[in-house]
Amino acid sequence: MKIRNLLITLLLSVAMASPGAAQDLTGTWEISTQGGRGGPQTSTLVLAQDGETLTGTITFSLGGRGGRGGGPQELEVSNGTVDGSAFSFTVTLSFQGNSIDLNYSGTVDGDEMSGTRGGPRGGGQPFTGQKQG
Repeated sequence: MKIRNLLITLLLSVAMASPGAAQDLTGTWEISTQGGRGGPQTSTLVLAQDGETLTGTITFSLGGRGGRGGGPQELEVSNGTVDGSAFSFTVTLSFQGNSIDLNYSGTVDGDEMSGTRGGPRGGGQPFTGQKQG
């Protein structure tokens, strides 16, 4: 009888753990997003998680017409949240006196993430990420 109760307790513990368990996104991530005009755009995302709050930076190179790219830009992560394996955050890109919000949302599974980056025109671009180190 004791073994049966122990097995039931063990099975319930396993069943209640994980799928929706919180993931720790703290660390450096290599992100790949399909660029608007062709090839993929890679960026480096550095996140710190405190409970359900995400902070950090994302660095990517801005392209440009005729080779006049803006070079690498580091942007602050704002409004970052984590709920189980789901996450979201916003970065604000400023250029030539204008600014746009890029809204990231997705899910994380261990050292991999995937989701969508949306901008002011709606729609969204899929992205994937791999945790570094």
